[in-house]
Amino acid sequence: MKKFVIYLCIVTLLCSALTWGASAMSQDVDASTFENLEMSMFIWQTDLDIYSDFNEDYWGFWWEGDVPELETYASACTVNMRGFDMSADGRYMYCGTLNGGTGVRGVVVLDTVTGEVTDLYEKYDGDAGLDGSPYSYAKGIAADDRGYVYVGFAFSLNYNIVNLGIAQQKEDGTLDEVYFDAVYSFGDPGDQGGIKVGVNGVDVVKVGDRYYCYVMTNYAYDALYCLDVTDPANPVLNEDFGKNGVIDFTYDDCPVAKDGFTLDEGQYMDVDEDGVIWLVVNSKEGKDGIMRIAPDGKSCLSVAEVSGAYCVEHENGYLLVGAKSAKTVTVLDDASYEVVATIDVSEGVGDRVTRIRVIDDVLYVCFAGNDSNNNNAIMVGALTGEAALMLEEKATGWTSEGEAQETDTTADNQDETSAGDDTQAETQAPDNGEVVTDQGVTDVETNAPAQTEKPADEGGCASVLAMAGLMPLLCGAALVLVKKKEN
Repeated sequence: MKKFVIYLCIVTLLCSALTWGASAMSQDVDASTFENLEMSMFIWQTDLDIYSDFNEDYWGFWWEGDVPELETYASACTVNMRGFDMSADGRYMYCGTLNGGTGVRGVVVLDTVTGEVTDLYEKYDGDAGLDGSPYSYAKGIAADDRGYVYVGFAFSLNYNIVNLGIAQQKEDGTLDEVYFDAVYSFGDPGDQGGIKVGVNGVDVVKVGDRYYCYVMTNYAYDALYCLDVTDPANPVLNEDFGKNGVIDFTYDDCPVAKDGFTLDEGQYMDVDEDGVIWLVVNSKEGKDGIMRIAPDGKSCLSVAEVSGAYCVEHENGYLLVGAKSAKTVTVLDDASYEVVATIDVSEGVGDRVTRIRVIDDVLYVCFAGNDSNNNNAIMVGALTGEAALMLEEKATGWTSEGEAQETDTTADNQDETSAGDDTQAETQAPDNGEVVTDQGVTDVETNAPAQTEKPADEGGCASVLAMAGLMPLLCGAALVLVKKKEN
């Protein structure tokens, strides 16, 4: 039995009044902007297998379905951050956390003004779910300009069902669910004798006077659904899209393909205001790329082949493509598909770009780690001088301090997940209490740990998260050393 003394302290810099509207990228942005862009940390989290007095809430959450009271993002941190989006006014961040750990699985709602977690949007699968992790995976997240948030939930055992939840952002920071139902359903949820199915891409867009939500299921059943969500409480399939509202890629004769490029696995997407879909795919021919799909969902207009592509954002003549196994964003001309720039992030973040968003000329890049690199982050960069000034003008200090706590913990804890790929992740805390990054063991001066205690005979992994502030762009954040000490 080991005893650790955890000294917790966060000193961060957050935006005091983020009232940005989601808008197209400025026409002033060109290839040179991306070539010279400096990305800096906005949120950083890592798995350290640290456990603490959060234990009681933790056990109640995972085995009894009781959601704990959450005050800061550190209280809710987990490993493997996938889905990500922001409210149209830029105030709320929606971060999908996948793996169990000592935190929670679901969509963490973060108020960027106060630095507080205002809600957790989750679905409890109970006894029918994966043993030890009975919560659905929230992997696809999108928000519209009316204040509604759309979440794709894959059952904790990825079989037979994918659900869509729709919730309205309230002024008090909470989400009020207005709809929850199956997008795809076959047999009993979680029955491993059924169809293995998950969800990755979710996007929402207003086309004319209608709102449409797109949901991409994957694994053994790859299909793209288009739902009319003009009335968010009563979504209906858009039967003019694809075949009766669905593009079913599982059939070899699916018309949405190009010679030498047929979909084998669908990933994340971005949808234009004219309904054109940019969908990241892994092809049956062994290639990766972006399918440009017609608004009616009946044909593939073209393909941009991009090795390792995982997510995409289409903005003002550019495709920003995130990689599944690299810390880079590749920028392509959306007409020629020529690479015009590569944005490299060399800091100790995860090795998978899972979501890219541009909001009022601010670029957000979400990274997720894995079993060998468990650092997660949201990086940010200003694409224009106006965006940089806006960030600086709105920046203010926000401080939260924790207290030293003495806790018991054990090593050798394992987290099981099937998120994104069919792998199980095992993460081990270093005995000396230092943070493991992809560059080695180091004392990281930027963390706000959340801790939970766990017996040796159960599985699980913990996370440590901090708001690292808006970096040098916002005058820099004060960073604090997190250190464990073994008695």
